[in-house]
Amino acid sequence: MNDTEHRWVDVPHAPAIEGLRFRFYSGEDDLPALVTVANAFNEAMGQTERWTEEMMALQSRHPTHVRPEQGNLLAFVGDDLVGDSSIEFSDTTDGERHYRSLGRIHPEWAHRGLGTAMMALNEDLLLDLARREAYVGPQKLITWLEDRDAGGIELALRRGYEKVRVYHHMTRPDMDDIDVPPLADGIEIRQVTAELLPTFWDAATEAFRDHFGGHDFSPEAYARFARDPLLDLDLIVAAFDGPELVAAVQGAIDPDENRDNGYLRGWTDPVFTRRPWRRRGLAYVLLGRSLQQLKERGMTSAQLDVDSENDNRALTLYQRHRYAVDRSASEWHKHLEP
Repeated sequence: MNDTEHRWVDVPHAPAIEGLRFRFYSGEDDLPALVTVANAFNEAMGQTERWTEEMMALQSRHPTHVRPEQGNLLAFVGDDLVGDSSIEFSDTTDGERHYRSLGRIHPEWAHRGLGTAMMALNEDLLLDLARREAYVGPQKLITWLEDRDAGGIELALRRGYEKVRVYHHMTRPDMDDIDVPPLADGIEIRQVTAELLPTFWDAATEAFRDHFGGHDFSPEAYARFARDPLLDLDLIVAAFDGPELVAAVQGAIDPDENRDNGYLRGWTDPVFTRRPWRRRGLAYVLLGRSLQQLKERGMTSAQLDVDSENDNRALTLYQRHRYAVDRSASEWHKHLEP
C-alpha cells in the first residue's frame, strides 16, 4: 500500500508537531517499524525482552475481538513511526469485563503529548466498543505501565486511573545448586508432544482461571501460543497423575534477547498447578527440573514474571529457588460507564 492509499485519521488534541499524522495498522509492511519502536521502548523501560517481526505478525494474524486495522493506532512524523497504541478486551473469572488501552512512544519522541492524545482516542474507541458490546456486568478501563515509566504514570493519574496490582520480573542470577526434590508418589514426568499441546493449553487455562484479572482463553489466543516461534516442546516440564496433566513449567530460550543483552538466560514461565493437585510441592519440583534443563542447554541464568499478590504464594516459591525481583510493572484501573 503506498502513501496515498493509507487512511489517515484525525486525532483530537494531538500535539502541534510538524509532519505529525496518524493512521491505523494497514498490514505487515508496518511490522519492521513497529518492531523498532517496541524494542526502543523496551530498552528505555529497562526491559530485556525483544520483539521480532515474526512475533508481532502472530499478534496481527490472530487478534482477539479487535482487529489491528481497527484498534492499532500508529503515529508518524513524516515517514517515521514514532509511537503506536492498541485496544483489546477480556473477561475476568469474577464477572468483570476489562477494556484495555496499551501504548508506547519511541523514547526520542517521549514527553511531547503523543501518549496523551493516543490514550484519549483509545478511551473513546473503547467506550464505543463497550456500547456496542452491551456487556451486562461491571466494566473497567485498564492500562499496564512499567513502574519506571514516569510519564505514563503521570498520564494515567491525570486521566483518573488507580494502581491496583503490581507484577514483578524476577531473575535467578546463576544455575548453581539447583534443588530438584523427588516427585510425590503417583506423579510422573512425561513429554508434551504436539498432539498433547491442546491438553497442556486446557490444563493451563483451568489453572489460571483462579488468578486475578482478565485472561484470554480464546481460539485466537491458542493459535498465538501454538505458533509462537519460541515454543520448544522439549523445554516443557509436565507432571501427570495417570492420564491427567496436573502441573507444568514452560521453559523457553530467546536467542535474540540473549544476543542483544549479552547473556545466556532462559525463561521458566508460565508455572501452573491445577487446583486439586496444589499444596504438594509440584511447582517447586518442576521448576527445579526446568532450571536443570536450561542449564543443560547452556543457560547461566533464568527469569520469569509473577503477580506479587498471587494467592498461591508463587512469589515465595520463586524466592526459594533464588529468583529475585529486578523490575516491576503495574495494572491500572478506571471505572467505565458506557
